[in-house]
Amino acid sequence: MVIAGFTATALYLPNAYSDFSSNGKYLIDASGYLSGNKTIFDSNIALQITAGVKSGSDMQAAIDNGLVTISGAHYLNSGPWQISILRDSKYFVIQGDAQDENGNIVHLNLFGRIVGSSQDGSVFSVSGKITGSETLKVSYSAKIISANTVTTIPTTTPTTTPTQQPSSSTKVSISIVSGASSINNQVHYSPSNIQVTPGTTVVWTNNDSVPHRIMSGIAKALVTDQSTAVFTSDGKIDSGTIAPGQSFQFTITSFDTTQSLDPKIAARYNIPQDQTVGDITFFDPTYQFMVGIIAPLSQPTQAKTVQMNIISGASDPNNVQFLAPSSLQITPGTTVVWTNNDSVPHRIMSGQLLSTTDSTGGKGSTGKPVSPHFVSDNNIDSGVIAPGQHYQFTFINTGTTQFFDPTYTWVNGIIISSSATTGQITPIKISINSGSSLQKGSATQQTYNQYNTYYTPDTIQIVPGTPIIWTNNDSIEHTILSGTSTQQYATNPFKPDGKITSGTIAPGQSFTVIVNDTGIVRFYDPQYTWMNGLIISMPPTQSYTIGASSHNSGLH
Repeated sequence: MVIAGFTATALYLPNAYSDFSSNGKYLIDASGYLSGNKTIFDSNIALQITAGVKSGSDMQAAIDNGLVTISGAHYLNSGPWQISILRDSKYFVIQGDAQDENGNIVHLNLFGRIVGSSQDGSVFSVSGKITGSETLKVSYSAKIISANTVTTIPTTTPTTTPTQQPSSSTKVSISIVSGASSINNQVHYSPSNIQVTPGTTVVWTNNDSVPHRIMSGIAKALVTDQSTAVFTSDGKIDSGTIAPGQSFQFTITSFDTTQSLDPKIAARYNIPQDQTVGDITFFDPTYQFMVGIIAPLSQPTQAKTVQMNIISGASDPNNVQFLAPSSLQITPGTTVVWTNNDSVPHRIMSGQLLSTTDSTGGKGSTGKPVSPHFVSDNNIDSGVIAPGQHYQFTFINTGTTQFFDPTYTWVNGIIISSSATTGQITPIKISINSGSSLQKGSATQQTYNQYNTYYTPDTIQIVPGTPIIWTNNDSIEHTILSGTSTQQYATNPFKPDGKITSGTIAPGQSFTVIVNDTGIVRFYDPQYTWMNGLIISMPPTQSYTIGASSHNSGLH
C-alpha cells in the first residue's frame, strides 16, 4: 500500500529493529581488545540471551549459551549470569563467569551503551573489565541481532507433498511488545518489518497490557503537532480488538504490485528502493505511531528442473556409486526429477535416518557391511519407478530433505532447499577423529602445540542455512546431540535440548543438519562428553570471525 502525503521528518517511526523486547532471544556479538598492564589481547564474545518481562523501562535476561575468546583461548559460560537491560534498551550490564577446558575461570563485568540501530540490528560500545589471572580492560564494539531459538533442520525435515499447500512452515509471528502503547517506547512490534510470500499467515500477539487493533491502510495527513501520521483503513486487514494475551491472524493472499512504499518511509526503514513494490502498511488506529510493514519476499523468476539419476547397478550395495548426484542444493520452486537408470525397480521416499544395522552397505566397526535404517515421514513417496521411468517432485519451501529407497537403503541422498540467490552455501564438514573416544590429558600434560582434538574443527562459524556434516572417522559408533551446560563438568556437563539428535553414527557414516537461524549451538557426544564443540550462526553481513575455525582445544 502507498504511504503518501507527509514528510519523513514529521512522521514518528521506530527504526530500532533489533532492540530488546520481552521474551525475545538475541545474539550479542562483540569484537575488540583487552588491555593489561603490559599486553593488549585480541578478544571476541558471542552470547545468546533470552530477555525477560519488562518492568518499567528495564528488564532482566538469562544467558542460554556463551563463548569468550581471549587471544585464541576459549571460555564457555559457567555458573549464574546477571544480565540487565536498562532504560528502554539503551544500556545493558552483563556479569558472569566463563571457564576454559582446564578449569580456568574469568569473570566478566561489561557495560554496553547503544550507538545506533537499523533493520539489521543495534550497535553498542562496550566497556568494563574481564578478570582472570589479571584484570583486563574491555574495549569492544558489539552488534545485537534478534535470534530465534536456534533450530536445526535435520536431513529428515519433511517438505510439502505435491498435493499439499505449504502451511506449517508459512506462518510468521509478530509480537505487539510490552509498552507498545507508549510513543516513547523504542519498539512497538517485534519484528516491525517482515518479508513473506503469498499464502503466508501473519500472527499478531498482544504482549502489551492494553488492547490493540491491527489495520492496513494509507497515511493521509499529519496531526497538528507534526509527530504522527493519520491513517485511514483500506479495509483489507482489520483485527478488531486484540485483548492482552490474545492473537489475531491474517493470511496474505497477494500483494498489489502496482503500488510502492513511499521512498521517504523506505529510507526511514533502511529498505532499498528497488524492494518496495507491493508493500503493505499496518498500524494501530488508537496508537498511530505503531507502524509496521509487510513486504513481498522475492521468489525465483523462473521455474527450474534438475536431474538426479539412479545409476545402473545401484541395487548392488558393493557398487561404488548409487546416485548421480547424491545431493543437491536448490531454491524453492525447483522440480527434482529422479530417473531410474538401473535394471530393477526403485522407490523414492523421504524420511528420517534412525540408525545403521549390520546387513549390507558400507563398512562398520564389526567389519560387516552396514545398511542405514530409515523411517518414512509420508511426505514424498514415488511408488514404484520402473527401469527407464522417472518421478518428479517440486520443492516449495526451504529446508532439508533426506530421501531413500526402502528396498535398497544404501540408495539415499540429501536435497537442501535454500532461498539464497547469491550462490550455493557450501556445507561445513566436521570430522569425528580417530581415537576421539579416548579422553586425552589436559593441554599442560601434552607436548607443546598438541591439542585435544576430538572434532576437526570443533568450533565453527556459519551463516544461517549452512549444512553441517559430521563424518565418523573413529573405529566405534558415536552420537551427536546439542545441549546446554549444566555447570557439572566432572559428571554430566550437558543436558540435551533436542535441537540436534543424530542417532547412532556408525564408523564411516555421516550425519547432516542445517542451522537456519542465528545463535549458538553446543554439540557433544553423550557417551564421551569431553567430545564437544560449538556452532556460531551469524548473518552473512558479519565482517569478522569469532574464534578459530580449526585446531581448537576441546571445550568443556
